[in-house]
Amino acid sequence: MSIDPTTATDAAGTDGQTLRGCRWRYITGKHSGWSIAQFVGNSASLAADKAKFRSGDDIWLADLSINGRVVGLHRSAQLADCDTYVQSGRAGVHTVAMYVGPTPPPPSEICDRALAFTRATISKMPL
Repeated sequence: MSIDPTTATDAAGTDGQTLRGCRWRYITGKHSGWSIAQFVGNSASLAADKAKFRSGDDIWLADLSINGRVVGLHRSAQLADCDTYVQSGRAGVHTVAMYVGPTPPPPSEICDRALAFTRATISKMPL
């Protein structure tokens, strides 16, 4: 399954936001509930992001190392999504995998998609 490049949309919800990025849907040959987004926004560190997103709905999983960089792994208890965080200069790069549909897959499968896209793009993220 691959990403459909013709579905690229701006990840910012409105003009003037400080975050920039794109969102895509997957090619599946049928209606699919999968999408992936990658965006960047000002952030001091992974620790700061964890402090910002630590409500009862936020679940931080164990940090990982990909290409020698620390990657935060986060998911929501309420939504069928999972995201990674990689520090890039004074910004954080977030990669979000999401499934929308009546029967979501297990959280591990959703996180695997976010991690796969992060692995595929991390070498392009400035230190």
